[in-house]
Amino acid sequence: MLRKSFNTGFFTHGASSRPESAGIGVAFVGTLYMLGVVLLLALPIGVASAIYLEEFAPKNRFTDLIEVNINNLAAVPSIVFGLLGLAVFIGFMGLPRSASLVGGLVLTLMTLPTIIIATRAALKAVPPSIRSAALGVGASKMQAVFHHVLPLAMPGILTGTIIGLAQALGETAPLLLIGMVAFVADYPASPFDPATALPVQIYMWAGEAERAFVERTSAAIIVLLAFLILMNVTAVILRRRFERRW
Repeated sequence: MLRKSFNTGFFTHGASSRPESAGIGVAFVGTLYMLGVVLLLALPIGVASAIYLEEFAPKNRFTDLIEVNINNLAAVPSIVFGLLGLAVFIGFMGLPRSASLVGGLVLTLMTLPTIIIATRAALKAVPPSIRSAALGVGASKMQAVFHHVLPLAMPGILTGTIIGLAQALGETAPLLLIGMVAFVADYPASPFDPATALPVQIYMWAGEAERAFVERTSAAIIVLLAFLILMNVTAVILRRRFERRW
């Protein structure tokens, strides 16, 4: 007799050659590791770079060159970052292949321009009168930026960070080049262990000859889209809740 039931193993199992035993659990854990690396590196570096360029850096040809390069990096194809990660992180630094750490570093390079541009836009949106008032009551330049300007710009910074993470979540090409297309059946214990990611798992299932992998591919796409929608909705809610009207 046949019966239908909700397949909870789809969310807990790892890669398998049998469609009925395959799941996204291992890929989801690898994705979380990568997003954790991106968040720990891209957020502080991106925000610090934007604050320096917008508030402290002198306006000269050197800073103009940096701004042009940041805008250009935001438009570079993702596969170029994959080649860069393969050459630098794996070939030169000798980091383990197909590890979540390498994937996170590559995605960090991709996300940094987005976070820097969004943070600079949020800092520009703060009225100059806030800075003038803080300096007028005796605050230093550093105190005016970190005690007054930065808290008011935080909703825009959070929004840009979440959008950058959502963009990194859906990237596949750079992860293929650093070897995350490997067959991984066991959960990674750390970011240094071999792992795969959710978009790469979808790519692998889409190329399988077994007909039953079509349903697995469709279900994984739905999960990925749901996660992306959740992140974008969170960004919209944070912006509307904490945004100040001037």
